Amino acid sequence: MRASILGGFLALTMTVGAAAAGPVEEVRTAVLYHDVLHPGSDVEEGADIEVEVVFSEWEGLKFLGRPKINVAVAGNTDGDTNWAAAGLVWDKDFNDRWFGELQFGYAVHDGELEVPAGAPPQAYKDEHLLLGSRDLFRSAAVVGYRIDEDWSVALEWVHLSHGEILADGLAHNQGIDAAGIRIGRRFK
Repeated sequence: MRASILGGFLALTMTVGAAAAGPVEEVRTAVLYHDVLHPGSDVEEGADIEVEVVFSEWEGLKFLGRPKINVAVAGNTDGDTNWAAAGLVWDKDFNDRWFGELQFGYAVHDGELEVPAGAPPQAYKDEHLLLGSRDLFRSAAVVGYRIDEDWSVALEWVHLSHGEILADGLAHNQGIDAAGIRIGRRFK
């Protein structure tokens, strides 16, 4: 069930994004340390393997500063929270090699939402990352280096949270942060 939700969402967003944005500009793969803000805890561990597709600029988004559309999916190597997302990418070249990037979008995940009925609340929270909503925002900050015209390497920080907006104010919102290294291949 979890894999089918993620797979279906990814297929839909890739189809919509490709139709709106045009050809693929870049494909990226990242290895991210999962749940980086809770080091040493047994809440969630492992690495996230992220695959991201970035599409060429779409004229329809010119009013937002010409962002690109992206879709991404990440699977956790320890069987913890996985997610899929679609959003916007704003990038800035600092010079011919160094660049920065900000991303913002919508994500769905297969992680824990709340303490189940009958479970001891604090004990459950100590062992599970509670996200409070199936719907989350995904934001990312990136600093990267272009090896040549086609290849880049970057440091990436990803944050997923509902920000008390996509769920009622009583929902848990521990969020997930992941950080790691990304390799990109441009096709332009």
